[in-house]
Formats: sequence, C-alpha cells, structure tokens
Amino acid sequence: MPAIAVELDCSQKTVRCWLHRFNHSGLQELDDLGRQGRKRRITEEERSRIIALVKSVPPGRLRWEPVGELWAFDESGPAE
Repeated sequence: MPAIAVELDCSQKTVRCWLHRFNHSGLQELDDLGRQGRKRRITEEERSRIIALVKSVPPGRLRWEPVGELWAFDESGPAE
C-alpha cells in the first residue's frame, strides 16, 4: 500500500478507503460520489450578478483604456 500511495501522491489512508470501496461494490463504487458540503445560499441569478459586479469598474475609479488614455468612470459612463 505505501508504494501505491507514493505513486498516486496521496496518503495510505486514502488508498485504503478506495480499496475498501472497490472491494465492497466493484468499479461502479469508484465513480465520483458528488459534491459534499453546504448547499449554495444564493440563487444562480444572484451569483451571476455578483460576478458581473466584481468584473465591473467601480464608479469614480480611473481606468486605462487600450489606446493609452485615462478615463474616469461614473454612473453615466466614461468622461474625458
């Protein structure tokens, strides 16, 4: 078992867990069990909105444009 753990770059405990799963139910038991942990507390729409906000330039923040000009952004858009 130590050689398998070294080859797979994981712990011996992980190798034992996978071997027990295989011995119990065969190859189908080695499929991904799905994700664990807490379920999302926001909707997909809220998540998309947050991502869009993170990618946007905050109002009043200066930003360099590809042509080398400096623009100041506010709610109405770029101003020179």
